[in-house]
Amino acid sequence: FILCSLLVLSIATTAIADKKEDYVYYSIGFQTYYHEYNEPGIMKNEGYFYGLSYSAMYEKDMLAGVEGLLSFGSVDYKSTSTGETDNISDWCSDIRGILGYVIPNEGKIKIIPFVGLAYRFLQDDSENKLTSTNNIGYLRQANYIYSPIGIRMTIGLNNGWSLQPAVEYDYFWFGKQESFLGYLAGYEDIENDQKDGYGYRASLALKKIMPTYDFSCELFYRYWDIESSEVTTDSWGRSWIEPKNDTTEFGINISMFF
Repeated sequence: FILCSLLVLSIATTAIADKKEDYVYYSIGFQTYYHEYNEPGIMKNEGYFYGLSYSAMYEKDMLAGVEGLLSFGSVDYKSTSTGETDNISDWCSDIRGILGYVIPNEGKIKIIPFVGLAYRFLQDDSENKLTSTNNIGYLRQANYIYSPIGIRMTIGLNNGWSLQPAVEYDYFWFGKQESFLGYLAGYEDIENDQKDGYGYRASLALKKIMPTYDFSCELFYRYWDIESSEVTTDSWGRSWIEPKNDTTEFGINISMFF
């Protein structure tokens, strides 16, 4: 997913001097957002992420392409039983293939229902970090496969301006939570399968069409609700489970389109 992200970013960069036809576009943007991961009654991570958004799209009678995010952040950990830790390094990648239908409309409103297939990755690295109660952390990786299902709209205004609201439901196919405990004596790496959950997101962008590139400023909200995982048993007969959790993110994305 990192190689794919870099490829799309490279294409977008080379397109700056030569704006494509209206039905083919690339974008590159800066995104910052607040992130909160919560296991109710157990623990919470919260902090801020900064990164790059990107897309490569065909849009005429249909919408087809790829879009994504690569971001890095620092979170603070708080637990009811194992103390607190600050400045844990995290990073996230979200890459999405999108396919939609542009509903014919001669007015100023364009409506595009869409579906897709996506992969979200989040790494949380507290390995070798001690909490305020001397509990030691470990590296965690979350993997989600999901399908976005939603509607995007473009509402034409005057002088090349437009509003672009969007809403979507994220159908959760499955996930895998990896906990890298093996560097600690008497433990091994654990994988937990996640089968139930859902997500949704909403956004509102203000876009300006210009001669060589377009510009947009977008506010967004993203949410995940994932049920408790399947139970995994390690080599010593101990049972491990990834608790029910939810993730909330909201922020701003500033993009240029070529």
